Amino acid sequence: MKNYVLKVRLKDTDIWRTLAIPADCGFFDLHEAIQTAFGWADFYYHEFTAGGTTIADDANEEPDLLPEKFRYEYEANLEFFLKNVKSMTYVYDLEQPWVHEVEIEGVLEEGFDIPVLLDGGGRMIEEIVLDDCETSVDTGAPLNKETINAMLAEMFVP
Repeated sequence: MKNYVLKVRLKDTDIWRTLAIPADCGFFDLHEAIQTAFGWADFYYHEFTAGGTTIADDANEEPDLLPEKFRYEYEANLEFFLKNVKSMTYVYDLEQPWVHEVEIEGVLEEGFDIPVLLDGGGRMIEEIVLDDCETSVDTGAPLNKETINAMLAEMFVP
C-alpha cells in the first residue's frame, strides 16, 4: 500500500518524528498517529492547516464564525492535501497551542497497512492536566520506537 512519509516537528523544540501514513488514512488517523508518536494525552481540540484550509474535528464555533476555508476532519481527504501541499501545521490544544510543523518528505509506493513510526528525535511528551484545567508539559521517557509501533498496531488494526 502507498504511504506518505511525514516529518513532524514540535515547533521550538528538538522533538520530531517521521511517520509513514497509508494513503487511505484520514486526518483523524493522522491526528491519532501524531498523538501516539509524541506521547500527547489527547485531552484537547486539535486542528490542521493545509494549503490555507483549516481542518478540524469539531469547529466548536457558530458556522458564520468559521474560517472561510474550513473542512471537517471526517470530510477532508488527507491524500488530496498530501498530494497538493509540501507542508502543513498541526496544532494541539488551541488555547495553549502546541504547534507541529508537518513536512511531506516523500512517498513509499509499497509501505505499511497502518501508520508506522520510522524515526524520531527527542523524548516523549509528558502532559499533565493541572487543577485549573491548564496543561503542564515536560519531556518524559526516552523515545522507544518499538513501543510506539506496538501502540499504533493496537490502534490501527488492518
